[in-house]
Amino acid sequence: MNARKRQLIQMILNGNAQFKLKDVENMFGVSERTLRYDVEEIAGWLKQFGHTLEHVSGQGMWKLTSNPDADDVKDIFEALNFYGRSMSVEERFLLIVHELIIQDDWLFLRQIAEELDVSKATVLQQMEQVETWTNEFQLVLERSRKGFRLQGTERHKRLALLSVMEKLEEAWDTVNPIPNLNWSELSLKDLEKTFTLLEDRLEQRANVTSFFRVWALHMQRTRSGDWLQGETASGMTVDSWFAELWQEMTEEFHLEHSEDEMVFAYLYLRATGGIYNTEVQSFQDDKLFQSFVEKMSSRMGLAGFTDEQLMDIYEEWVSFLTAKAHDIIYIHPLQKKIEEQYPFIIFHIQETLAEEMNTAEPVRRDSMTPLAICMAAIYEKSSFENERYQVWVVCPGGIAASRLLTVTLMKHFPQIEVKKTLAIAELRRANEWEKPDFVVSSVSLHDSPYAHVTVKPVMTKDDLMKVDNFINNSVRKNVSSLSSESDRSIEALIPRQRLAVIENAGSDQLEAIIDAGVGLLRDDQLVTERFLDDIHRTVFEKSYLYEIIPGLLFIHTDSENVLKPGFSLVQLKNPFVRDDKLHSQAVLFMATPDKHSHVPQLQYLYQLLMNEDRVAEMLHWSKLSQRGEEDE
Repeated sequence: MNARKRQLIQMILNGNAQFKLKDVENMFGVSERTLRYDVEEIAGWLKQFGHTLEHVSGQGMWKLTSNPDADDVKDIFEALNFYGRSMSVEERFLLIVHELIIQDDWLFLRQIAEELDVSKATVLQQMEQVETWTNEFQLVLERSRKGFRLQGTERHKRLALLSVMEKLEEAWDTVNPIPNLNWSELSLKDLEKTFTLLEDRLEQRANVTSFFRVWALHMQRTRSGDWLQGETASGMTVDSWFAELWQEMTEEFHLEHSEDEMVFAYLYLRATGGIYNTEVQSFQDDKLFQSFVEKMSSRMGLAGFTDEQLMDIYEEWVSFLTAKAHDIIYIHPLQKKIEEQYPFIIFHIQETLAEEMNTAEPVRRDSMTPLAICMAAIYEKSSFENERYQVWVVCPGGIAASRLLTVTLMKHFPQIEVKKTLAIAELRRANEWEKPDFVVSSVSLHDSPYAHVTVKPVMTKDDLMKVDNFINNSVRKNVSSLSSESDRSIEALIPRQRLAVIENAGSDQLEAIIDAGVGLLRDDQLVTERFLDDIHRTVFEKSYLYEIIPGLLFIHTDSENVLKPGFSLVQLKNPFVRDDKLHSQAVLFMATPDKHSHVPQLQYLYQLLMNEDRVAEMLHWSKLSQRGEEDE
């Protein structure tokens, strides 16, 4: 059995009980035919453990017909330990970057290929991706007859390596990828000692995993003779507890103390959320922050934020500003997932930051991602329902990611009650607490005494299906299945009598557009005549005008002249253009009788905005009118 087959088995056991071969082709970079042979052999191998992997005829799908219990999974994983692990396309690219930085010298193409156990042609195919990725960190890929090497400062190499390590954590479903990287200057004893010391000393002041990565890399690089220079914490003071801990660790491992090394570690952890703000933050005095959250609350249609939510957002705000002020570059492992599932939140954060900071310098998407995760957690939590199952959540990806995973579960599974959100170490010390029905984890928990299901921190549809299947097939049967929802449609949110198309909408026609949109709401008896005056004050006097997604202008206001909540949509045959910011193809109007009714309305709207076909219909008048003719 080769490494690819081994990883396919791991994928199946980690909850992907149903899959199509074409969906995993890109992961391994081989043909569907090759994968079919692999899966047929895997099916025979799994039979030895009493489980059947069968082909669903006519659907091109393979399905595991039974649900292995914890003991079965443990036995299968122990058997798999006899085989070497496989390597996906992303892992290979990350490891090429890692090798080029760690070696710090020319590497022949043959050396890289042998190290990764692939052909030289495969390595060459990925060098363009390597060059693009490392350019983000201001590293330059050089090519010559000697091979390849990466040139740049030690600071930028450290930043790139830290992002490589974090990405590998996600790819390998582990909280510690370092043992698999074979660093020459570190022993397993060093790693075990580091983790133990940090668990004992941090006391909720910092993320153990993040601190561990930074310290381990510090030891590897300095022992290799690669030191940081010229680091300054201008505008910030290193916390005394951090300086004391760094000094203690330096002495414990017999290393030379360097102020530059300590400052870099502190700034990086501050910028990436690795250090928690344990003291009460005076966000009330931060005018820039207050303006930011006020605009975000309005843009997201929320009835403001609680003090606890403001504290959470402010932590990420401080991290964001630290990264920006001290040029801390990093690739957030959840960035793509957040952009895919919460694009409107990313859009509004980007727009609001551009307005508030008034700078032409683009804001890095990665440094915005923790803010987006925090906002998404608040948004998801606003609509969660009752729960029944007693569940623990394990997510080493940080506090914000843990919260997002928790509230996503609570929203989509009303029969779940998340009782605890734990770190790996806390799970091992949780004997005194009431036993959970099961654990939802973002990393594999092979030695867990509790039933568990593994998902990604930002849950996809497949993850939701995985949890649903797990609940339905668990020992304790689900007492209340979720009601199935029909496909979201524009007509369910905006009836046809509240849709209109306008021929000409120049920059001076905004008042006519507003009159048309408000008129639709008034004709359907959602608002009174005076609602139009409230909208005029908001748009023209307060200059409050923005797009909820690119191309869709969103107009709403706080008004006492609303009879019941609802939407109207005005589509434009010619776009409405305002300066360089707005190029709107449609205008959406929302009426709500009070702030608290914003959220239910926007929850439904959010479902539509996640559907590309529905968005296209909202933005392009011809598609919606054509669909209406077909329906008739």
